[in-house]
Amino acid sequence: MGKLYDSLLSGTSGRTGRIVVANVYGNEITRVRPKKRTSQPTAKQLLIQNRMKRCAEFMQSYRAYACKHFGARNGMKSCYNLAMTNLMENFKINYKDSVITPDYPKIFFSKGNLLAALPLSVKVTGSQIEISWQNNAAGDTEREADMAQILLAAEDENLTAFVENAAARSDGSYTANIPVGFQGKPLYIWLAFRSANAELVSNSQYLGAFS
Repeated sequence: MGKLYDSLLSGTSGRTGRIVVANVYGNEITRVRPKKRTSQPTAKQLLIQNRMKRCAEFMQSYRAYACKHFGARNGMKSCYNLAMTNLMENFKINYKDSVITPDYPKIFFSKGNLLAALPLSVKVTGSQIEISWQNNAAGDTEREADMAQILLAAEDENLTAFVENAAARSDGSYTANIPVGFQGKPLYIWLAFRSANAELVSNSQYLGAFS
């Protein structure tokens, strides 16, 4: 038993038995609801589930940003889907040793065509980190007003820290407080820029590992 709703504006939605009909971004999707699991997951399935959980936690700090600024929608794939795919591909599973290892240099949090950052240096001092970059706006006042977006990750920490609209491109640097849980651990850092009107973004750049 179930119900289906047919609307000229929103399309068809609802379910009948295990068949579910949904309208997603103008596309009508029909799928079968999975049966409830009755057996315990295998070791491989647990690793895959754990990877998904870790990726979701990693993106938690910048999820709202990624939902708007990770490339462009591609068919049924939203910006969020694209960002999550990037993480899933780069949280590498070693099935033999049952270990999940992030490939930090290949992770992005921002994807776009805005003028990219030209990083200069990163200095970690106690509870603070200073990131500097070149003002490569070449006198373009609109590009000088672009705002820096900074992502921090730490060794053995699933969560990340996201500093949104940290400083203007023309400022050339920004000093951020390191979260207490990150202090004293190797840090992984990314930098991107977003236009002042929040419409355009650059690709994020991995700055490296620092301690």
